[in-house]
Amino acid sequence: MFEMKDLGRVTSPFRTAARVAAAGALLLGLLGAGPASAQVTRVVTANFAPLTDNSSPDKKGLLHDLVREMMKLQKVDKPIEFMAWPDAVAEADAKPGTLFFPVTRNKEREDKYLWLTKIFDMDRSFGGRPGSAPINTLDDAKRLKGVGTTVNSASLTFLKQKGLTNIVEFATSRDLMQGLLDGKIDVAYQPNPFCKTDWKAVGGQGALVFGEPQERSAAYLAANKASTLNPADWQEALKVLEQAGDFEQLLKLYGME
Repeated sequence: MFEMKDLGRVTSPFRTAARVAAAGALLLGLLGAGPASAQVTRVVTANFAPLTDNSSPDKKGLLHDLVREMMKLQKVDKPIEFMAWPDAVAEADAKPGTLFFPVTRNKEREDKYLWLTKIFDMDRSFGGRPGSAPINTLDDAKRLKGVGTTVNSASLTFLKQKGLTNIVEFATSRDLMQGLLDGKIDVAYQPNPFCKTDWKAVGGQGALVFGEPQERSAAYLAANKASTLNPADWQEALKVLEQAGDFEQLLKLYGME
């Protein structure tokens, strides 16, 4: 599995100082809420390549590696488990101390979870097959035969709220892109990185045609609502990784800089 030392960078005085500062800041939070290592019972995610990717033994995805490094800073020694997204949501809903990601924060979910920290921003556009005309507006999308997205997703919620009645739901991102390849839908709607990765995974040739972004949504690390974790600890851990250059190195590793 990828480790930060594998990037071949020598630990700089700044990075060391940043981590020392983080330890002090995290300790202040721990004094108030108790060690995160004792509060976290399980960490779950699903396959959303390239952000989380269970297909490779070495590179598990940008956000997988980022969350793992945040866990290390807080001495949380738990595996990050992959499962189907509906199962990950059910697990987080049922058990205090369960962390899950990447979660889109919206009005419907706001009061359901403890939001620990934002970890990534993603554009969502209508993505069509190579050579197709870009779909730049919701009105354009409403005139199509079929707009595909994934079940139990923020993308699905958005499309329904905007009044689309031509939605075709798929179980996974890969199924969605297979549907686009097979002509079952005209466009796919989900975070753009998912479209690109799974288009290639199902054998799609050429570059997808993306219209203007309809949303810019943040991916969060969240926890069961009854968890006693301190969001400030996780936000500080992420800040340290950013300041030390680790986040930038991860972006480069996954070709997302």
